[in-house]
Amino acid sequence: MITFQKVTQTVTLFLFLALLLFAAYPHYDGLAVDFFLRLDPLISLGTILATRSFATYLLPGLIVLAAAVLAGRFFCGHICPMGTTLDFLQIPLGPRRKPSAKNNTYEATERFRSWKYLALGFVLAASLAGVSILFVGSPLSLATRFYGLVVHPLLLLLGDSGLDLAASWLPTWLSADLTYVQIAGRAFATNVFVAMLFVAVTALVRSQPRFWCRNLCPAGALIGLFSRSPMLRRNVNDSCSQCGQCIRKCPTAAISENPAKTVYSECIVCLECVRICPESAVSFSTSRNEPAFSLTPDLTRRGIVLAMGSGLLSAGLLRTGINQPTPRGKERGLVDPELIRPPGALPEADFLTRCVRCGECMKACATNTLQPVWLKAGLEGIFSPVMVPRLAACAVNCNVCGQVCPTGAIRDVSIIEKKHAKVGTAWIARQNCLVWEQDRKCLVCDEVCPYNAISFQPVPGLRNAAPVVIENQCSGCGWCENKCPVQGASAIRVNVIGEIRLASGSYIEKAREYGLSFKTKEAALDRLAPGTFDAPGTSIEQAPYSEPSGVQGEELPPGFMPK
Repeated sequence: MITFQKVTQTVTLFLFLALLLFAAYPHYDGLAVDFFLRLDPLISLGTILATRSFATYLLPGLIVLAAAVLAGRFFCGHICPMGTTLDFLQIPLGPRRKPSAKNNTYEATERFRSWKYLALGFVLAASLAGVSILFVGSPLSLATRFYGLVVHPLLLLLGDSGLDLAASWLPTWLSADLTYVQIAGRAFATNVFVAMLFVAVTALVRSQPRFWCRNLCPAGALIGLFSRSPMLRRNVNDSCSQCGQCIRKCPTAAISENPAKTVYSECIVCLECVRICPESAVSFSTSRNEPAFSLTPDLTRRGIVLAMGSGLLSAGLLRTGINQPTPRGKERGLVDPELIRPPGALPEADFLTRCVRCGECMKACATNTLQPVWLKAGLEGIFSPVMVPRLAACAVNCNVCGQVCPTGAIRDVSIIEKKHAKVGTAWIARQNCLVWEQDRKCLVCDEVCPYNAISFQPVPGLRNAAPVVIENQCSGCGWCENKCPVQGASAIRVNVIGEIRLASGSYIEKAREYGLSFKTKEAALDRLAPGTFDAPGTSIEQAPYSEPSGVQGEELPPGFMPK
């Protein structure tokens, strides 16, 4: 049966998925693809506590908390894509046995209710200590990560396989056009783990409907604290026959043994009790026939102290790990040389504090180079985005990762600013290089470098000019590493040396200060470049182009080396 809740859930889930689909290159200006992530009150409050600051993009989550005072946990029952997904999966899966009026009361299901409040205390205490572990419990982060890193690649693979299957089955004259049609696939690290985690959360509905929302979701606990006595509330009149139908059907077991009493901090305003009541005795209104009935989960002072103390202790342990960033204003500690953050990423400590590991930047990345990391950034940095140049390079004219980031962990900067946000520097592993090691001709790294940062120079003992990296012209984009023809580890690789990470200010000015000169190739000057990378007037003053040292003779096409 079509109900008001099903309509609102379907519409909001469709909107969530549509915005996630549009989190891609090119980005449409003015389209807030991260809108739902900004609605998560746990992300908003946790980010404010962790960063000790407030920004306007955190306001929607606080508005959701304010709305809970008026309409209770309406967000959980009608808008949250995580709750909607669990409700839809409940249809084919369902609990092992249908709840009865006796075992689905609030009192009968109170056993695990306190878990979500303890999880909330743990997460917020860690945030108060400056460590963000919001991604562990944020329902919007979990849903975005699941749909963006698991479902979306699977759908792309299914679509491409469907085209291949159609081309093989259809007659030749019909399938000729399909033969050359391909759907570009996407691949992500940790996707199996994310899928298994979501399957585990979903499997809990076999025990109780919406087990996650009832017992585990810290965002639901936070909203519940603000909806203990909402203005819009459930009322039961005297015609109630106490048949127990409403108790049996309540998805969050928010109704007491006395069906006239409701625990509003658990009620998601689904209106199911109104629909099924045979006596039409149930309604939702702002009238108050009786004081709000308040039952609280079994929260002891010891449990609260233990949860918050565990959060503070965990934050301390994470920040004293060998791979963790040092406090603000100090030099970075031991850093994995391949921990290459996206262009525009904040300094590491600030980046990890703001990043909620939603995967929005990874899903939106034009080339698929952004990947969730495991332990390369320490336990605190798990699931955060890193560039993997060997898999794919960073597109020169793309800055979509900063445009879709919901918390500003990656700055939203212009294309020209992004081009000067140096993420690292390439270096040559000579033992792998075809020229340096085998004295064979190879120009690939120079051909693909958008910034003319590769110079071929004569080397004693080699017949062929060998590649050398011009460090102050390398932005770390990774095109050289990605296209290097050597099998296995590339002969030219990018590491974090020379990266520029700014919390504010201009990357162009900082590049000038460091003496960097990102001279992008012009088609008129270098025929190895298939097109112009910079629009006119968008880069630092261009030095006149000159052939790399060691290249003589105008009779050879650009890029070819004399013997």
